Amino acid sequence: MSKQVDISQAAAKLRDCRAAAIFMHSHPDGDCLGSGFALAHALRSLGKEVFLLCKDPMPAMFAFMRDGFVLHGADAELPDDCLLVTVDVAVTHLLGEALNARFGSRIDLCIDHHPTNDFFAAETLLDTTAAACAEIISDVIDAMGVPMTTSIAACLYAGVSTDTGGFRNANITARSHRCVARYIDLGVEVAPLNRAFFETQSKAYLEMERLAFRNLKYYCNGRVALVAVTQRIFRQSGSNEDEYVQLVARMRQIEGVQVGVAIRERPDGTYKISLRSHAPANVSAIATQLGGGGHVLAAAYASDLPLKETIATLIKCIEEELACAD
Repeated sequence: MSKQVDISQAAAKLRDCRAAAIFMHSHPDGDCLGSGFALAHALRSLGKEVFLLCKDPMPAMFAFMRDGFVLHGADAELPDDCLLVTVDVAVTHLLGEALNARFGSRIDLCIDHHPTNDFFAAETLLDTTAAACAEIISDVIDAMGVPMTTSIAACLYAGVSTDTGGFRNANITARSHRCVARYIDLGVEVAPLNRAFFETQSKAYLEMERLAFRNLKYYCNGRVALVAVTQRIFRQSGSNEDEYVQLVARMRQIEGVQVGVAIRERPDGTYKISLRSHAPANVSAIATQLGGGGHVLAAAYASDLPLKETIATLIKCIEEELACAD
């Protein structure tokens, strides 16, 4: 059973290690990457040997975080005394099959903010009140006694800003704004970062969105909007899974929609279902029921059923949740 630890205990564990491997979930987002790279920079400043591991490459908009670091895969050669740490990971299957098979049962420390965390690590620092994992990492770095540099702050800004949807989502708190104010005071130039995170879209993405929205469907008297992006659409548009995340956010922006659904066909023919909602609809409850998890207003799960069956099963669960939420 996982032991729950606080900020100071997690910081001491990190400060006392000789080497650390930081694991991030597949298809990494800004919070996962920002948390991982900020912690990596902090550990490197203490003279630690640091490895960053992720199944998938980082999106180009976050490339500024690298600063000499390399993302490793499941074939990484780690020292025997390496501390294994996950950030922004609620369950180990999110690491991807290969990383999970090799390291999933050996994680020493998990730092996370998801209510659906299943306590897979030997020790867990979980704060579900944090809008982003980056907020927790910010506190951990302070407790480690590492000076907050502009480079570290920029990584953390990426985490907080993207996981709050550009400070628009319901999860934003005064704590989030205090963190960001501190990062700005440290010299982080937020305008170019915001432009990259929230205002720049490729022509390939716009073509993917156009093709996907041809098949936009509404359910529950217009309270649910759903699109599915097939591998064929990816091929026709030239877009990719990294850009697809922008489409996920778009779904609950539609007037009158309480639950937005974006379905992505994986190369192996299975489906990743992303759910976004407005209160009081709890999409975490829906995703958990279907084998996934996440936050109350943002969750996901996977399905190996055919697309029509996947949609039918999902809509039934959403109907039940909306009835409960009324």
